[in-house]
Amino acid sequence: MKVLVTGATGYLGSLVTRHLASDGHDVRLLVRTPAKVEPLMDKLAVDAAVLEVVKGDITDASSVNAAVQGCEAVVHCAAIVATDPAQAKAMDETNLAGAENVLGAAVAAGCDPIVHISSAAALFPFQTDPVTAEHPVMGNDEAYGRSKAACERYARSLQDEGRPVVTVYPSSIVGPDDWTESINLSSAIMWFEKGFPIVKGLSGNYVDVRDVAAVVSACLQPGQGPKRLLAFGANVNAREHVAALTEATGAKIKTFPAPRWFMWTWGRLGDVTRRFGKDIVLTSDGYDYLFNCRPGDDSATETATGVTFRPVVETFRDMARWMYESGRLKDEKAGTLADD
Repeated sequence: MKVLVTGATGYLGSLVTRHLASDGHDVRLLVRTPAKVEPLMDKLAVDAAVLEVVKGDITDASSVNAAVQGCEAVVHCAAIVATDPAQAKAMDETNLAGAENVLGAAVAAGCDPIVHISSAAALFPFQTDPVTAEHPVMGNDEAYGRSKAACERYARSLQDEGRPVVTVYPSSIVGPDDWTESINLSSAIMWFEKGFPIVKGLSGNYVDVRDVAAVVSACLQPGQGPKRLLAFGANVNAREHVAALTEATGAKIKTFPAPRWFMWTWGRLGDVTRRFGKDIVLTSDGYDYLFNCRPGDDSATETATGVTFRPVVETFRDMARWMYESGRLKDEKAGTLADD
């Protein structure tokens, strides 16, 4: 299929591009900075020459309309993903406008399917346990969740009209080949370099970037109509998280017991430091998610796509190996991976 991909210079978008190219699709990329494509694809072992690159911006309707022409399907990955309060206005303005432009243009052009990458944040705070793809749209007060919820309401309005919009809801995306240094990489570095807090009630969902890319690729079948697919991956509490990191690498992961108030304070302090360009990993948004997380039921996605979500230990192992080989993890922190 001739497929338009937005957000291809981001973490998920770049891995989706690699997967689609490997599957033999004719891939067109809509990017703001075409010069970023070839160096990134080289790192992913993708021949950039097989990709069609067009310059444009998802907030510019004319460039989106031009990019969609001639495409049979669209995968919309582009969005501003941030926990920095200083970027709140940009997220509010960019993410919804981008979704309206890209999904709207794809509908008008008759594309089928139209894959929309949503987020667990659009469904948070979670109202069910486990979470399913039919969870109501929520979106909390923070900018990213609020903007993704707005995008999701628009996508669902198209689905209600019978448009072939397929929504995918990833949780925290992690894994190898994070050359764009996504928002979760700083957390992963902290786990190995500084340690992991052991706090009662803390948990998180982690999904492998390669599995999400595989789900997207499996969706590229016309005539399937609207769908909603969860991609939450594994749910682990603090001790399970440390055990998975240890099993994955053989490294001794530092832990430190922490009361919940400490995490709350850390998150609020993180909000302040982000305003001055300092990332201390946790923010109040992150705190809210870690202490109000729920597992997801991915079984319907696995049935619909044939994709089996890999164990979190495998994801952590491959992520840590890439971090070590790319110089982001020191020898003494890489455990047995440094001996491979």
